[in-house]
Amino acid sequence: SNNTTGTKQHRKFGMIDSLSYAAGDFGCNMSFALKGTMALFWTQFMGMDLWYSLLLIIVQVWDAINDPLIGSIVDADKHVYKRNKFLQYIWVGSIGLIVGGALCFLPFPNMPMLAKAIIFIAGYVVWDAFYTVANVPYGSLLSLISDDPGDRASLSAFRSVGGLVGNMFPMVILPFIIYDENNVMSGQRLFIAALVMGVFGFLCFQFMIHKTVIRVTTE
Repeated sequence: SNNTTGTKQHRKFGMIDSLSYAAGDFGCNMSFALKGTMALFWTQFMGMDLWYSLLLIIVQVWDAINDPLIGSIVDADKHVYKRNKFLQYIWVGSIGLIVGGALCFLPFPNMPMLAKAIIFIAGYVVWDAFYTVANVPYGSLLSLISDDPGDRASLSAFRSVGGLVGNMFPMVILPFIIYDENNVMSGQRLFIAALVMGVFGFLCFQFMIHKTVIRVTTE
């Protein structure tokens, strides 16, 4: 049963709640937007044409298991965290996204094909797992910030805007960064861009985590 605690005095729901919640989806999508350049990177720069399609099938299988698996892990965790379980998972996920995002774009085109395959699968699995670790609790958080339907509608609307901007921003910026003077994709630049976006996403998550007030306690 949900009840708003009367013992602690919470800050009144306001614009900062909506903005910080939007920052969460902005952070998620900063990382998610990199997925679009992954195919280009691994086929053009790393030279994995046919192999890439095969590996993609393998990681798609992981995609299918990943969400319910991590969702059930989060659900089953009964540990009482100092602030909030979901916020704790988002914090871990935001760090993992920096690592996973960078792993997916290690710029070593001269490696043996087996090494490339291992790095691709490992990078993808790590990145995808941490993306889910951040994203699943993030969705669950909405109902804990407020139990007022109007507040929740505001959070939901801001989440959409945060996600949209988080998606558009890299799509506009990345092409300028990752192609060199001769219009050839630079894997090194993409690697740096992935790292920077991971860190930027991490900062968005940190802003969200620090500004989020849990007003609804779930017994």
